[in-house]
Amino acid sequence: MIDPAIAANGQAGAAGEQPRWVDRLDGMPGLVLAFLWGLAEGTFFFVVPDVVISLAALVRPRRAWRHVVSAIVGAVLGGALLFNWAAKSPSSAQEAVARVPFITTQMFVQVHESYRAHGMGAVFRGPLTGTPYKIFAVEAPEFQGRTTFLLATVPARGERFLLVWIAFSVAGAALRRYFGRTASQLALRHAAFWVLFYAFYWSRIAFR
Repeated sequence: MIDPAIAANGQAGAAGEQPRWVDRLDGMPGLVLAFLWGLAEGTFFFVVPDVVISLAALVRPRRAWRHVVSAIVGAVLGGALLFNWAAKSPSSAQEAVARVPFITTQMFVQVHESYRAHGMGAVFRGPLTGTPYKIFAVEAPEFQGRTTFLLATVPARGERFLLVWIAFSVAGAALRRYFGRTASQLALRHAAFWVLFYAFYWSRIAFR
């Protein structure tokens, strides 16, 4: 007969096991992914790094701050590249960004007007309006110096990343505690959330 204490320990150990992808996401591969995603979205990619940050927050919430930092560093580098390009050749930089899917002419107009009305504060308003950061980067040279813009990028990008980290950490903790969700189950719900989010967001842009 199996000792109940041994059986309980075995079940606890099995429940505590994590898929290999969780360790990779939590380790250097995940941090590199967050950095590259921040860089890509800061230039010509059209899906926010919040996706990888939120997944890390779901499965390893206490360590996901590193993904936030990595994504911010990537965003700063991306912003610097676009700012430098726009400072030398505004029209070509703007045309390149305008070709990114789901970016509209109206977004450029709104960013330009926001810079005129709010100065560097415009960069902080971007996440509230759903306007891609890359547009602020190519419009910035007309209104601000590079150092000022890049210094503003850190808190401007970080404010939303931090909120995503906190929100998904709380959601993950609740799902594990009250519903016993595993890492793989959390990942499926995470994927469903972002598919629905972008289906809604892109449909709003497409039908404006």
